[in-house]
Order: sequence, then C-alpha cells, then structure tokens
Amino acid sequence: MSASKPPRRSGLRLPVVDFLDTSVFVEILDVPFMNDHRAEVLAEMDARRNAGVRFVLPTATVVETGNHVFQIKEGEARRRCAGVFMALLRRTALGQAPWVLHERTWDGPFLGSLCDGGSTGMDLTEHAVCQQLGTGDLSIVAERDLYASRAQAEVRIWTLEATMGTWAELP
Repeated sequence: MSASKPPRRSGLRLPVVDFLDTSVFVEILDVPFMNDHRAEVLAEMDARRNAGVRFVLPTATVVETGNHVFQIKEGEARRRCAGVFMALLRRTALGQAPWVLHERTWDGPFLGSLCDGGSTGMDLTEHAVCQQLGTGDLSIVAERDLYASRAQAEVRIWTLEATMGTWAELP
C-alpha cells in the first residue's frame, strides 16, 4: 500500500492525485465486515497526504459505499455508519474533507468512455464476459481518465482490489 513516487517531467515532479476506490473508502468509513485493513489504510492515507498526494472521491465510490452501508444487517450499526457516512459527505460538500469531488457531469462523452471501458482496453461487454470490472469500477476508471486528460498530474486509483489494481495507473 505504499505510495509510489511521482514521475518527473522536464526535471519537475508532477503532483499525484489518487482517486479513492470503494475498497479504500469503506475502510476509512469503518464499514463493519469491510474494515479488516482500516489501521493500515488510515496510516497509508496519512503517509500519502504527507507526501503531497491529493485525493478525489469519485461518484461511483459514493454510490457503492452508500449501498454497502445500507446493507449492514444490524440496525444500530447501520444507523451509526450511515450517520458517519452522511457527515463525511457533508464535510466533502463543504470542502472540509481530505479529498475533493471531481465535479463533472455525466454527459454523452462520459457514458461513451464508460461503454468503451476507459483506458482498460476492454469495453463494458468484454468486462462483463470476462467478469473483470463492473460498471461502478469502470466508471471510476473513466472518471480518472477524464480527470487525467485535464490535469498536469499523475492520476491513479487507490484500491485494495487486485482486479481493479490492474488498471490503477494509466497505461
């Protein structure tokens, strides 16, 4: 889980931006039964922040995390986690979280990129046939690709999942 060093361009280091995958965000949020690596993730987040890495919270991560929270079986644990989740979202909306939103619209070109599989080299159908990335993960890849096309930065996806890790860095 260590942070990689940013590449150099013309002798200058590019800033590093990590998109937070759901597998990381549920650890931060402390979702029951999805939080086995929470201490390591929080320590890694501090290390990355201290190294100057900036974080982006993708749309799919919010939606997928919310689904996980709402599926917590025990009512009091679900209430507690939902309250913390809502507070984190409010802090994000106010610019008070350690991450920002990638404020973009779901427009035709974005959906086209999602259907094309972003920079994975496989379209959505092929991912389904091979049981690789689901639509949520593909949208994180497509959102990362869109962000990277507009930013002078090394843009990655911070994930704990092996399959998603295959596409965590741009080709």
